[in-house]
Amino acid sequence: GAAQVALSDALIQRLAVGKVYRNHTGHLSGLDFTYDGLHLVTCGEDNGVYVYNCERAQQVRHLRCEKYGVSLIRFLHNDKDGAIAASRNEGDTVLKYWDFHENKYLRIFRSHTARLTSVCPHPYEDIFLSGSEDRTVLLWDLRQDRPTAKINGQGPTNASFDQQGLVFAACVGKPKIHLFDTRNYAKGEFTSFDLTQHLRGPDPVARSVLFSPCGKYLLVRTDTQLALVDAFDGELICEYPVAPAEGQALPDGPTPVPSFSPDSQYVLCGVPGGDACVWQTTNARLVHRLAGHTAQPTRAAFSPAHALCVTAAETLAWWIPDTASP
Repeated sequence: GAAQVALSDALIQRLAVGKVYRNHTGHLSGLDFTYDGLHLVTCGEDNGVYVYNCERAQQVRHLRCEKYGVSLIRFLHNDKDGAIAASRNEGDTVLKYWDFHENKYLRIFRSHTARLTSVCPHPYEDIFLSGSEDRTVLLWDLRQDRPTAKINGQGPTNASFDQQGLVFAACVGKPKIHLFDTRNYAKGEFTSFDLTQHLRGPDPVARSVLFSPCGKYLLVRTDTQLALVDAFDGELICEYPVAPAEGQALPDGPTPVPSFSPDSQYVLCGVPGGDACVWQTTNARLVHRLAGHTAQPTRAAFSPAHALCVTAAETLAWWIPDTASP
């Protein structure tokens, strides 16, 4: 793997805008790094897809998807030329296995009947998970047109693998996290965590669920809350302040998707007003505020390998440590 940079509060506090890309003509809706941190992919409301070389902070590909549109995108394994993309077209909710090098779809996966909410490829096997507003989580094999497993829920769903690919977490419309064994999912969940007492508000549906790289924690994001729970017993560890100020409406657009730093020490997420905040993972202490966007960043991610964060709203901002700082 790539040599990881050692992160510290001092380094995080020096993060400043190194580059801003305005390639997308609408809001960005998806982004992902390859595991080695060498490439970044983005997609947006304009149905464009861009791939960047992260060491040079340079665009290396621009692809378009007019027919289906593209709302979410994730690299497959560590392949900078292969991705799973979710369509934006309301009437045709498909997932596409996209070969960027040839710019063609190797397979189109049809089964979801409503808007796609999450896509998560397995870290090394040819399988991936998808979530949708159709109340199902589906498990797919890249070699098959039809899903290999289906988990039924009661509302919008999302699901993700842990970084080892041994287990996956699914939220299926209730304030609960269900954990499954990747190899033994047919037996049903092996545990579930009820978060009813922690997740409040009129609609406490999880919009994203994410394992920490170390595997010890789960991040759960609702429209108004971002909570860290213990991945072994489901206990609430802390909560990060992401709700709008008292009396303020929720910002338009999708609920921001958070990110862990590669060492699991920090959590990054967009907040109302246009900033992205970096907190210390286990106590929610604010370490740094990345200020500059005019709208709430719906995507924010740490590079898996470099001292780099990217945030996406109306523009794509690259944050690197300011070497001029004392």
